[in-house]
Amino acid sequence: MTEILDSFDGGLRIDNVGILFNIYRKEKISIENRRKYEKYLEETYPDDYENFLEYKSKVKAKTPNIKELIFNWLDGKSEILEFKLCIV
Repeated sequence: MTEILDSFDGGLRIDNVGILFNIYRKEKISIENRRKYEKYLEETYPDDYENFLEYKSKVKAKTPNIKELIFNWLDGKSEILEFKLCIV
């Protein structure tokens, strides 16, 4: 992926898993926050965003309740996430 948003120590960049978590984190704040984030990604990094949408589609096909699982984890209702985020 090209440089998407937040960089971490050592120059590592956010990946599809990070984008997925950011989207749901922002949605917990508000739907508008999520829409702004997605619009930013789409306009600034169109190829990476398209790649992310394909990734998200594959994750949702394997784990239809992904949003609920992530929300429960963000709320502290579950300690670990029990699904695979790395899809080849």
